[in-house]
Amino acid sequence: MADRIKPHVVERVKLIRQWEKDMDLQEAKDIGFQRYHNYYAPPELIKNSKTVLSFGVGGDIKFEKLMLHENENLNIELFDPTPYTVENIRWIKFKSAMIQLNDDDRSHYLANKINFTPIAYGPTNEKQMFYYDPNREKDIEAPSALTQSFSLLKGEKHFKSVEVETKNIQTILQDLKWNSIDIVKADIEGLWEEFGNELLDNKIDFKYLATEFELNFDSDITTALDRATNVCNKFKDNNYVVIINRKREKLMLELLFIRKDVYAG
Repeated sequence: MADRIKPHVVERVKLIRQWEKDMDLQEAKDIGFQRYHNYYAPPELIKNSKTVLSFGVGGDIKFEKLMLHENENLNIELFDPTPYTVENIRWIKFKSAMIQLNDDDRSHYLANKINFTPIAYGPTNEKQMFYYDPNREKDIEAPSALTQSFSLLKGEKHFKSVEVETKNIQTILQDLKWNSIDIVKADIEGLWEEFGNELLDNKIDFKYLATEFELNFDSDITTALDRATNVCNKFKDNNYVVIINRKREKLMLELLFIRKDVYAG
């Protein structure tokens, strides 16, 4: 479903469109990438990959499940401590991509191959507050019934929180005994700069990152886009191609970072 742009963000979205143009980024749909629900990827990458780290489940894992449908050798590890996700993860894994698969047995089989851990990505390994907006779903009090996205960043003073465990990428890889990652998805509500820096500064071996740059946590859109420029240039300097996943009509960028030996363009 296409975004419906909200009147109060029209001018800022125009600045995002101009930023995408100035950065001279190609769109995934125009260069032969295949769409796996919300994210695009080179088909050969999916075919030849073995490991997937996915941060941020919410209520849907179509991206991960559709990749697994094509390549059953994928080892997929999901991470998300959102109370709704934790309480409903068995149903989420089963129902995701049911329409596309059109086969309940197949859906069950794939769901059982996907692992889930209820922790959040964070630059440090500790307990942290995970914030939500109590005014967004006013008739619901239990955090486990809230379908909204939670964040380690406190957006407004009135936000409430639950405590969750966080781990950084290096620790997670040590726990999994992985030396590298083929595919990474990071929908982590505002921590895109920290996540990208950890990958690059620690020279973590990965081929592909699909992520969202939420630009609404900064005081102004110019500051947010300056940060996005710095992160993208850092990926380019480290031998990655930057590609637009989808152009969104909201205060965010959806971007793909693909190592040049995987996709030279």
